[in-house]
Amino acid sequence: MLIREPQNRFEEIYAIYEESFIDQERRTKENQKLVFENPAYHTLAVEEDGRIMAFLGYWDLPGCAFFEHLATAKISRGKGYGKLLIEEAVKEIKKPVFLEIEPVTEENPATGKRAVFYERLGFYVNHFYYEQMPLKPQDSPMQLWVTSYGKPFTEEEFMPYKKEIYEIVYGVNLS
Repeated sequence: MLIREPQNRFEEIYAIYEESFIDQERRTKENQKLVFENPAYHTLAVEEDGRIMAFLGYWDLPGCAFFEHLATAKISRGKGYGKLLIEEAVKEIKKPVFLEIEPVTEENPATGKRAVFYERLGFYVNHFYYEQMPLKPQDSPMQLWVTSYGKPFTEEEFMPYKKEIYEIVYGVNLS
């Protein structure tokens, strides 16, 4: 069952978030709770037998939507929940949609699988330099690929959206 805005289920969602993302790709629990309560941040989740099994956390920004986290509990991976969440969200969003993925490497086969997963759902990898800003003070920027739904973007076309993402999601002013 699809659940919209499961704000009262933070602990369940955070457990999936914690098991799905490496430390550098996660905020502290306290900071993620603040994000969860931000009116620009939205959550879609899939519930099975009374438990949250997957979620999509995204930002509805003035000019675009930024899909920050898509995660599925280990016990329910491969059931199509990620695909369902992405398809539901993009159906409703009427502006450009972006998400970050790790660059594909031979050393980490999961990176290639993730890229193919998003490409099958209609995302394009944009091949220009991009960094995710740190989520915690002790972290460093991390080079990632930015993908866009429906069509590729040039670095110049992406710049106004990057500015929004950096300022609102990461608290970094590009001016």
